[in-house]
Amino acid sequence: MIIYLPSELLEKILSFIDETDSHTMHSCILANRIWCKTMMPKLWRNPFHLVALRPSEKLIPVYFKFLSNETKLILQVPLSSIKSSSLQLRSLPAIFDYPKFLRELDFNELYLAIRKWCFSNLNTLSSTNQRGRQSIFILQELCSLLMRNCDRLDLLSLDIKSLRSNNSDGGMSDHIALPCLVGASNCLSSLKTFISRGYYEKQLVFKSMTQYCKNIREIIVEDNDSTDGDSLIDLIIIQNHLEKFVIGDWWGNLSKIFQSLKTQFESLIYVEIHGCHFYEYVDDFRTFEGLVFCQNLETLKIEECYNLTSEIMRPLANTIFPKLKTFYFSNYLFQDDELDPPFTELISLIENSGSRLNELCLNMELKVYPNIINICSEWCRNLKHFKARIQTHSEVTQLLTLLSRSKQLESLEIIAEKWSTTSLCNIQCDTFFPDIGNLIPQTLKYFGIDGWMCTPRGLECFLKNCKAKLERMSWMCFVRSDEYLNVVTKWAEKNGRHVKNWKEKREWGLSFILIVEFC
Repeated sequence: MIIYLPSELLEKILSFIDETDSHTMHSCILANRIWCKTMMPKLWRNPFHLVALRPSEKLIPVYFKFLSNETKLILQVPLSSIKSSSLQLRSLPAIFDYPKFLRELDFNELYLAIRKWCFSNLNTLSSTNQRGRQSIFILQELCSLLMRNCDRLDLLSLDIKSLRSNNSDGGMSDHIALPCLVGASNCLSSLKTFISRGYYEKQLVFKSMTQYCKNIREIIVEDNDSTDGDSLIDLIIIQNHLEKFVIGDWWGNLSKIFQSLKTQFESLIYVEIHGCHFYEYVDDFRTFEGLVFCQNLETLKIEECYNLTSEIMRPLANTIFPKLKTFYFSNYLFQDDELDPPFTELISLIENSGSRLNELCLNMELKVYPNIINICSEWCRNLKHFKARIQTHSEVTQLLTLLSRSKQLESLEIIAEKWSTTSLCNIQCDTFFPDIGNLIPQTLKYFGIDGWMCTPRGLECFLKNCKAKLERMSWMCFVRSDEYLNVVTKWAEKNGRHVKNWKEKREWGLSFILIVEFC
């Protein structure tokens, strides 16, 4: 007697399979009809990502069966130009409505999958330009097909930042406006995550989305060379429960964009700002006022921004975020040396967060922020992850104080300007490595050094004093890796462990970073 599991229970069990494990999912489909019907939506929820991980020529022709007869004729692909495997797949009837299963769509992955298929299979086309045009035509048709037939997308990524389109492609910016296509209002009405990267007509896309996308939880936008951000502001305001907002490499209108975040004050828990350009004539002490209202904020990352002054940061200094756990502040750069750095504002923000912070990153020239690590060690006693740019002996002394007070630290990353004449050299690092090893808490799992250099002898002295059960470690080297590996191997064996894996990450010149994992 055959006993079948209830479909709800079977679906729950199969949900634990990794979505990138296509081999296991395919095996489940072959088990029986019920397993096949249950697993098929999971396999086809993000098929272009699977193809990006494991290239396959079978995916794109599957969607040809759902194109109109008129479109198939326009394609004008001679049957003799297609490999037999693809031809056979096109001739079979569609058992499932595959476009309907789609839940996550990355424009970049879709385009690359199409282009790879065209250049691999359409061998009789006479030129690269013709193949490129054929790729674009298939791209247009599949985008239209997916918007019409997919009943619900959870994630849409319009990312062309890494694409280098040429004339044969017709320019990616002309084909990326999926939210403007027929059917998008239904397909994208339940969208949860929206990602936009690269240069294209964002205003048109954002404006269309404001008509029907009101339940987005995550908005990630990058790259803008226009001061017009009104459509992005409208998209933010219209959301019912925005939780995460990331903006990067944005020029202009930042004040209005950040002020619009106060409309999401109840739900917003994550804000990240990186590579943005602030201007005195449009950005002032009101710029971050919108964030002041977001009292549920748990993560705030402000990294590599330009002209971020004391005046602009002032609202954050006068605010207490009662739930803030993660704070990153790194590499803000001045285009005008006369601008005031937000020294007192940064200190106030750290002090106001205090023991609630468990992850802190300070990746900037700390000489502009004297004694700031000591302030962190005094106020932030519950740190689990700490990353900082340490380049002077004074900063090393402060680091040692922080280590002596951080009893729960799990991750420690030290970075420095690799080619600066003021950076610590390898001999100097050896002198204080034993002190660091002695003060590292037993809770530490990862220790990374990028910019300091040590000798094998210095590493040996560090490990001799280290009582932590490290799972991963990385550091800069100047000599052959086998000398360092000999040191860490002996240390691991002495402590009843062994080196699980190691690799070299090459740097400019003779130096390299050695990454070692223990078990």
